[in-house]
Amino acid sequence: MQSPHSLSRKWRIYPLTIADQQQHIEQSERLLGTIQPDDQPVLYWSQAQPCGLVLGFSQKSDTLNLLSPSLVPIYHRRAGGTAVLVGPSLLGLDVILPAGHPLILADIVESYRWLGEAWVAALHLLGIQARVVPPKEAHAQRALRKQPETREYESLMHRACYGTLSPYEVVVGKRKVVGLDMIRRRAGSLLQAGVLLSCDATFLAHLLGHTEEEQQLLRAGLQERAVGLAELAGRMIAAEEVIAAFERIIVS
Repeated sequence: MQSPHSLSRKWRIYPLTIADQQQHIEQSERLLGTIQPDDQPVLYWSQAQPCGLVLGFSQKSDTLNLLSPSLVPIYHRRAGGTAVLVGPSLLGLDVILPAGHPLILADIVESYRWLGEAWVAALHLLGIQARVVPPKEAHAQRALRKQPETREYESLMHRACYGTLSPYEVVVGKRKVVGLDMIRRRAGSLLQAGVLLSCDATFLAHLLGHTEEEQQLLRAGLQERAVGLAELAGRMIAAEEVIAAFERIIVS
């Protein structure tokens, strides 16, 4: 597979946009729906304002704590996966590739590899040693949801994107820092990355836990399975610094 920075076509880059999450969802759909085969691939950076909770395409609203939806707006994305808390704690990246682009592979899982590896390299520039999740490791965790002794707990953690692993997502140790998902259409492919600048496990656990016990389990589990750049670096890392690091890897 070709590396993204060795490709002949340059990237069309949209600078960081801070807006309501629904605007970001609609912009992603628009960019994917209108891209043409000869167009440049696109990088679209985003952060949500105000904070909100984004559910995966097939995730039902009963995932939520019935008492909590009024705390933040709820959105639904077209891609799969599960709930993500959006706002200043999360930096979003949409990568839109036109049909026929060399980074669109027949193997959907392997189509994530280059993006995960690019994020590992970008985090290295920020002084953070990360790795991609091999498919075997991700599949082993997924299998726990089918085992009687772990099914209930793993299903609870699966309510949150950062409570589970998927192939080629980015972790430090076993704690996820970059989550990935994808949409494929005839016009092209949309890969989405969410980078945790910080991790608010308590608030997310309150939104997703139906009982006090579930909230406690989610809070503890998310602290074990997710981590923000601020904790890893021992300082706050601005979104612009992360963007600069990633673009240095992907564009140079």
